[in-house]
Order: sequence, then C-alpha cells, then structure tokens
Amino acid sequence: MSRLPDLIEFPALKRPARPNNCLIAPEGFAGMVRVDETAPVFDKTPKQVFDVVMDLVLERVEWRLRASDPDTLRISFIAVTPLLKFKDDVYVQAVPVDGEAGRSSVAIYSGSRIGYSDLGTNEKRVKELLELIGTR
Repeated sequence: MSRLPDLIEFPALKRPARPNNCLIAPEGFAGMVRVDETAPVFDKTPKQVFDVVMDLVLERVEWRLRASDPDTLRISFIAVTPLLKFKDDVYVQAVPVDGEAGRSSVAIYSGSRIGYSDLGTNEKRVKELLELIGTR
C-alpha cells in the first residue's frame, strides 16, 4: 500500500507508472513530472479557490480531510470509493496566475493507494473537482 505525506510539493511529486492516478496542473508548475492535462484558469483568487475546495471536502461524506494549509493554499483529503471502499489520496493546491490579479489555477493529484488500474476513477474525480471549482 502506497501512501504519500499529508501535504506534498507538486514539483517533487513522483508519479507511479501504474495508470491509477491523475495529475492536472498549470503549465510548468509540476516541475519535470508528466501532467495529464494543463489546468484551467478560474476567475477567482487563489484564496477563493482554496475556500471552495475546503467547502467541497467538508460537504462530501466520501471525502475525509487529511490536512490543509491556508498559507500555502494546499489541501489533502482521502476519497473513499462508494462500492469497495478503496482509499485514494487527493492533493490540491491553488496557484496564482502571474500578472492576473483575481485569477488563479489549481494543481490536483488523485492517486489510488492499491491496485494497478482504477478504471478512470481518479481522472473522473479530478475533472469533477475542476468543474465544481468553476461553477461555485
């Protein structure tokens, strides 16, 4: 069983070779690690994005807050799959957009603790989270 620390530094993230994880981040934010998609930009401040994600984590029964740091705008939580109760680790960091006050992006990593494939569960979770950030 693989488990990352409570909060991560995205540029230092080491992704497993297995297809049971997903990473979306602003261009260049994750250092040399491969990202699945470039993250969108939101018309929200980084603090607003952080607050939206915190609210979402606290609202969802299947998501359990692990750690949060409002100073670095990072959050981590455990997402429990409904049927088999697998635990996935999710890390989020709100990221300011250079030269654009009031706008921000986000880095999100979601990875399964066990197994080889996740049947797209982590990618779906990341995309759902992005959609929810954009609509709140």
